[in-house]
Formats: sequence, structure tokens, C-alpha cells
Amino acid sequence: MVAFGKKLKERQIQEWRGYYINYKLLKKKVKQYAHEIEIGSLDRRRVVKDFSRMLDVQIETMVLFLLEQQGLLASRIAKLGEQQDSLQEQPADISRIFDPGEAYREVGRDLIKLLFFVEMNAIGIRKILKKFDKRFGYRFTDYYVRTRANHPYSQLQQVFKHVGLGAVVGAISRNLADLQDRRGSDLSIYDEPALPLQVFP
Repeated sequence: MVAFGKKLKERQIQEWRGYYINYKLLKKKVKQYAHEIEIGSLDRRRVVKDFSRMLDVQIETMVLFLLEQQGLLASRIAKLGEQQDSLQEQPADISRIFDPGEAYREVGRDLIKLLFFVEMNAIGIRKILKKFDKRFGYRFTDYYVRTRANHPYSQLQQVFKHVGLGAVVGAISRNLADLQDRRGSDLSIYDEPALPLQVFP
């Protein structure tokens, strides 16, 4: 089985490598803390505090990059929406409708790349927390997640709940459905084909 640190390095998107969790550094730090506790130069409370801060900084770097990338995707979608609106003012031309469709698919591919980035980082966070717990014999993971997850400034929600990415997915889906409507479909992504349209008096 390949060690996660090696797998993370192999699967990183190279131009984004500075924004991934530094798993190797965190793993090294866990080992160092274990040694310092063993020789009595650090107590457990100090280790928990230091490691929490270090992990917070790692997660913040990743999340700020994630937000920046979400913003770039949102900007691309907004521009495509403007182009799509200008197409609707002109007679339907299938060849012109295809261009924004392909552009939305390209945004979708970039979104998948970003989701893969988030997934690799989420796995890294879980693995380093598990390694810390195993090394020190207590539930640091529970403490860390409990103190961070519900905090109003939590970065963890961005990582584990994909807070902003859902909006990007929704915008791409809706705009692709609008393009489909231009091609003659009567259904919207918001319609459920199984539900009949009811006319109210």
C-alpha cells in the first residue's frame, strides 16, 4: 500500500501544489512532539495548542485558495450567462448555442479538478488527525472538529461541506438546462417529469 504522503504528492495538480495540506510537515511535527513529550520538554496541552494552530494555518491557506478558485469559476459562469442572454435576443442558431455549451462543460471540468483538490486535502486532514490520535492515545480529532466545525469563522465547513461549490454546480446545471431549452426542450432542471402540471382556477 502506498503511503498517503507519496500518493498526495503524485496526485497533486502541479500548478496548485503550494496550496495543498503539507502532510509531510505535519507528520514530521507529530513525530517531533512525541519525542519532546517523551523527554519532558513539552506537555500535552502545549502540543495540542501548537498542533491545532499549525493545522488551522494549513487549512486556511487551502481554503483561501479554494475560495479564489470558486470566484474565478463564478466569474466565468457570469460571463457565459451574459453571452447566453445575448444569444437569446437573436434567432436560434444551433452552431452558436453549441459554443457556450462547450464553455460550460469546460467550467465543469475545472470544477471537477477543484473538487479533486478538496477531496485530497480532506483526506489529508483526516489522516493527520488520525495519526495524531494514534501517536498520543487520545481523541484530538473529536476535540479539533468539535471546536472548529461549529465556529462562525470555521474553515472546515468549506472543506467538508463544499459550501460554495454547490452554488457553482447549480449555476452550471441551470445554464446548461437553459441552453437545452433553446434547443426545444420544455423541461427545466427545476421540473420533475413525474409530477403533472396542475392548472389552478
